[in-house]
Amino acid sequence: KQTSNDGLPELAFNDFSEDLFYSQPKNEGNYWYFDDQPHEVVVVNNLRKQPEVGLMTGEITRGRNINALFDLLPESTIMAITIVIHPQDKLEAHLEKISSRAVGENFESKYLKEDCQTVQSYLKEGHKLYQAAIAFYVRGKDEKELRTRSRQLRTILLSNNLEPVKENAEIAPLNSYLRWLPMNFNPQMDAKSHYYTKYYFVQHLANLLPIFGRDTGTGNPGITYFNRGGAPFNFDPFNRKDRTKNAHKLLLGPTGSGKSATLCGQLCQAMAVYRPRTFVVEAGNSFGLLADYAERFGLTVNRITLAPNSGIVLPLFSEAHRLLDMELNPEDVPEDIEDNDDTDDEGDMQRDLLAEMELTARLMITGGEKKEDEKMSRADRAAIRRAILNAARQTKSEGRQTLTEDIKNALEALSHDEHTREERRTRLAEMAESLEMFCTGVNGQFFNREGAIWPEADLTLVDLAMFAREGYEAELAISYISLINHINSLGEKYQHSDRMILNVTDESHIITANPLLAKFLVKGSKMWRKLGIWLWLATQNMDDFPNEAAKLLSMVEWWELLNVSASEIDEINRFRKLSEAQKTMLLSAKKSDRKYTEGVVLATNMEALFRVVPPSLFLALGMTEKHEKAERKQLMMQHGYTELDAALEVAARIDKARGIH
Repeated sequence: KQTSNDGLPELAFNDFSEDLFYSQPKNEGNYWYFDDQPHEVVVVNNLRKQPEVGLMTGEITRGRNINALFDLLPESTIMAITIVIHPQDKLEAHLEKISSRAVGENFESKYLKEDCQTVQSYLKEGHKLYQAAIAFYVRGKDEKELRTRSRQLRTILLSNNLEPVKENAEIAPLNSYLRWLPMNFNPQMDAKSHYYTKYYFVQHLANLLPIFGRDTGTGNPGITYFNRGGAPFNFDPFNRKDRTKNAHKLLLGPTGSGKSATLCGQLCQAMAVYRPRTFVVEAGNSFGLLADYAERFGLTVNRITLAPNSGIVLPLFSEAHRLLDMELNPEDVPEDIEDNDDTDDEGDMQRDLLAEMELTARLMITGGEKKEDEKMSRADRAAIRRAILNAARQTKSEGRQTLTEDIKNALEALSHDEHTREERRTRLAEMAESLEMFCTGVNGQFFNREGAIWPEADLTLVDLAMFAREGYEAELAISYISLINHINSLGEKYQHSDRMILNVTDESHIITANPLLAKFLVKGSKMWRKLGIWLWLATQNMDDFPNEAAKLLSMVEWWELLNVSASEIDEINRFRKLSEAQKTMLLSAKKSDRKYTEGVVLATNMEALFRVVPPSLFLALGMTEKHEKAERKQLMMQHGYTELDAALEVAARIDKARGIH
């Protein structure tokens, strides 16, 4: 920073305009040279027809493409529109003067009078005419490139009904360049002759103005994409200014749309800005590298794999002793788990611990099968609640956790109770036998052992592993409920903290395919707002969502839809009614392989199209294709890298290919 002898900044004694360039501007021929680069102005001489709304910067369908005219203009083009507000009474006097001069019976006089009358009729209807000039500034690295760009510009303008002054036909082009610089035109010099400006309908000028353009989001950088013009597109579901209801989100991305890389980038950005306690539930270790990356930079990571020899314990009824401190009546059974779901008040829901445990036991007894659950009567549900309370009393007196086996034993005891009717005993015994499946074998290792609550961590990665396979629907649902119960407990523990909890479920159609689990999530998500817990669901299939998930999806405020097809739009419409404009926007989203994927974000206060271009790092961390894994493996063998180091090397190569060094 330069300073003068008296200590004041040197800038105070300089002409700011002289400091804009590194060298003195000069002119050669018809061009101005700034920093040794030639510049030219192309002035529009006339409008051939009425311009469409948003002609310059609004996206318009042109054949099979949807783009803005400004996208087609040569690089470095700048548009400058100069508008002179003209008093309409003077304009009327001007028209009267022209009309009075049109004397005689020749065609020119007749048509001139008719034109004056037509303009006057428009003025009577409230239309206005202002003086204006439309100019485009263009530059090149040399005169050859400038001439090429200038011709391209004239061709594009002409094909869009903007007639420019022909090449080499501009009178005093150097003066024109200076004249149409912003705020540099003096209307008084054109007051009589109107040589430099023309009359335009204000509506036509409005159609040309760059107020129609691409969304740039809310400006809050919680999630960052781009628009089609390359400008950053930001919004933040966690920001109270951006959301109206909640920060729950659905991310839909068909196979090959880059859903994993997109989600990787979002999670990294969320952890960088807010550092939430993050839970990622997945199937297939898609986020293992993300966990390694987070761990390397100081975040605590807890990895949980639901495999037989993992040693993981899911204590489903570990909080049963808390029920004994509540005034509960096991006979007080609500209509169903979604009782009160018709209310939209998400903030006043209270956690119903007994209902959560009843649902867990029901899933075990019915195996998650809808037909079996439909057979469940109110008497059956009351018996399950009574068994849970009896087991809690028994285990508390013994000083240990309540296990699944204790619930089974309590049901068996009820079946032998002398106060139980004979016709009920068989049903209770059947329910107890069903629970036996979760007390032995692999299921017993997970669900019938005492265990501690999972350790707290910045990032908890849960790999569903074997439970994501077909035939393990009940085990999957029960495991997920165990996770949700853990998240609920954390939310209650830290409800007065400003640190939120983020529950991200990848391949969420696997989870919500179970109707009971979908209802359970509705219950949970209603109270999560006041606990600062946000649910993000990511999936590649909407058709796998059951109708019971409609209530859950209706509560999700943020929908991010990546490159969806027409058939997917029909499935989306099943859960969220889309307008024709929204459907058109969704269908306009494109994908260019190895370049970008387009998508649409729908929220209460936002509807916009965005373009996903993940940073190379997140792209490399989210690579899940077979050939991508093979590339990492080859780097590991060649250089002795860890898998994370190999991914970072891949990211560096992508940066180099992108021209980022």
